[in-house]
Amino acid sequence: GLSATRIQLIRLVCFFFAASSFVIGGWMMIDPASAWGSMGLSVGEDPFVPALYAGGIMGEGVMFALGAIWPVRYLVFFQYLVVYKTFACIAGAVVLLGMEPAPMGAWLVIAGWASAGLISALVFPWGKWPSVESWYGAGGVNP
Repeated sequence: GLSATRIQLIRLVCFFFAASSFVIGGWMMIDPASAWGSMGLSVGEDPFVPALYAGGIMGEGVMFALGAIWPVRYLVFFQYLVVYKTFACIAGAVVLLGMEPAPMGAWLVIAGWASAGLISALVFPWGKWPSVESWYGAGGVNP
């Protein structure tokens, strides 16, 4: 299984991700124009998509809050974040590379997302996953 130190690390990362998601997502839900504007980005006249994204960030916050309570049960969310943040960073970077000039705040968003993906990849116990699966009775099950 996982060491007590590893579980504490996972719990701390979950807490940090939850807290930052609640602060950023909450601000984006309440005032999307101000939140995105602080990064040099404009939501235009229709803040619908940024507000939806804010709801997604709040959802991530809830999942990580649950992970802070039950770190092993919510480990798979780190895998999700690795995949999600990778594709988000690729998509965002492609758009930014085509902009003249690209807002510095947008590059900071990409850096933040990339950091979250890298931290998730480092925290996830890749080599221990089969033993974690067995705790749930899922080890060795083929679909």
